[in-house]
Amino acid sequence: MTVELFIKYAVYIGIIFIGLIVLWLIKQKTKLPSHAELKRRLNLLLEDLQQFFKAEQKSEQSAYDFFKQTTKCIYKADKLVYIVTLMAEKERDGNLDNIARMLESVRNSLTPYKFKTKGKEDLSGLVYAIEQTESVLSALDLILERDKDFRTKKVR
Repeated sequence: MTVELFIKYAVYIGIIFIGLIVLWLIKQKTKLPSHAELKRRLNLLLEDLQQFFKAEQKSEQSAYDFFKQTTKCIYKADKLVYIVTLMAEKERDGNLDNIARMLESVRNSLTPYKFKTKGKEDLSGLVYAIEQTESVLSALDLILERDKDFRTKKVR
């Protein structure tokens, strides 16, 4: 009787332990990035856009590579829009909300290349996306400075 009870409790403890591990993994996966991590991701998007633009100026890419690179940049921009929107809601920060809007304009300027309403000849949308991403980075730098000032005031 006691051995059966011990086995039942051991199984229950095992199930609870596995459930806690699964919940911890879900929390880690859905955790929003810090502002520094967001800046790193924005820099990666900017690098991709600049490489895409340089490759198109040299006319090195085929139509498939052009589509693939466009899709990659749109996906990154779309993911960043989602993340920054969630961060803005969580932190109730209007500056992050403005950054999300600017990232939406980056994504919208790249979309015509994916659906071939703009061709390889007209790269004005790509240039606009690069400029807008640079302005997003400068706006994020202001947020990082603000965070730094908050930390120093909090220490005092």
